[in-house]
Amino acid sequence: MNQRSTGLVVGLVIFVILTVGLLASTIYFQIEASRAVRNEASKASDLRGSEQRAKQARDAAEKLARLLTGDSGAATATDDDVANFRKALGAEGEANVRQLVADLRGKSEQSRQENDNLKKQLASMQSELTSGREEVRKALAAVEEAKKKVEGTVDAYRSTNDKYGTEVKDALAAFNKVQLEAEQRARDELDKLERALSESDASRTDLSTRVAKLQETVDQYRIKPKNAASLVDGRVVDVSDQDGQVFLSLGAKQRLQPGMVFDVYDSAAAVQFDPGSGELIPGKARLQILKVEDDTSTARVIPEDRRSGGRPPRPVVKDDVIANAIYSPDQRYRFLVHGKFDVDNDGRATAAEADFVRSRIQRWGGDVDEGDSLSGDLDFIVMGVKPMKPFELPPNADASQYSAYHEQQKAYQDYDLLFRDAQTARIPVLNWNRMQVLTNEGR
Repeated sequence: MNQRSTGLVVGLVIFVILTVGLLASTIYFQIEASRAVRNEASKASDLRGSEQRAKQARDAAEKLARLLTGDSGAATATDDDVANFRKALGAEGEANVRQLVADLRGKSEQSRQENDNLKKQLASMQSELTSGREEVRKALAAVEEAKKKVEGTVDAYRSTNDKYGTEVKDALAAFNKVQLEAEQRARDELDKLERALSESDASRTDLSTRVAKLQETVDQYRIKPKNAASLVDGRVVDVSDQDGQVFLSLGAKQRLQPGMVFDVYDSAAAVQFDPGSGELIPGKARLQILKVEDDTSTARVIPEDRRSGGRPPRPVVKDDVIANAIYSPDQRYRFLVHGKFDVDNDGRATAAEADFVRSRIQRWGGDVDEGDSLSGDLDFIVMGVKPMKPFELPPNADASQYSAYHEQQKAYQDYDLLFRDAQTARIPVLNWNRMQVLTNEGR
């Protein structure tokens, strides 16, 4: 587009320069021709005057000659004839008429030569003028041709510009259509969310009826059984003196798996909750499952100096009991995992890490519900990192920004709604760190 504009400008400049040059040449030739014509007219006038005087002189001379030769047909030359002869020759008061005639002849010859030269100059000027006019004609023809080409280029540019203008209008119309459709989708999505909120408010009444049953075993955030001893999951059946391995009364039939961790207590009465924090008081030792048989398993004692408070650790002996707040050999707890998690603490919550949390729960023998709705037999909710509330969209937001905004808005509202529903239903809400504590993996 820039190259075409530059060509158009150059063509117009050349056109203007040629026009001005041809106009100047034409004016110059016209002036020179007029000057030559005036000079020729002046010389011709002088020549006619000289010829008239010469004629008068010749007439007077003939009269004098006939008089001098005795021509019988000659009239008598009077003094007036002599005076007229002198006047015709311009020799009044001159004594030597012959010399004057010679001078007049010389001047007449000179005037004739000058007149011939002027005629030649005039012919040359007329030839140059004719040549100049031909050049002007050719130049004007060339200029006219260039003008036609420039006009053709301008027409092409005008046609292209009209085409681009139409395309731009069509593009703007398409963009406005897409924007209106996006705004309509956004309004529909907001209406859908409002309907979902209304339906959730209606379902809260049904969830409230479950409070009486769940209130006996859980509170808003923590597990608080009335009898902490009910958390006892099994007992130590034997201890190896050689390698320090511990044998437990639980096995694969009770969904025990290698890697699980349990606290060890002297007896069921020692299993207590901290009245300040409401969390399970750590036992005298921790065991990690190494090998699982059908009804028994082998574990190792995890060394932890801080559990003994600087005192020598108390040994694990036969008939000690083991407990974990989430695991139960007689019951499969149901979990709901919601949101994205940051298990590796890298500052980025992802859906893949949420899948890892689900796999850990299933490893502990728990069942994971699908979806994000509360069921009647749900025992725990494990929630990920709370989504940020989205910023308001700018007036000129595009379709992708609308989509991202509504996706983030939905995640924020779903998280907040699920948390409030869990509070209403008195279902324990755990994050990843608290779940690790309750499974003895985070202590």
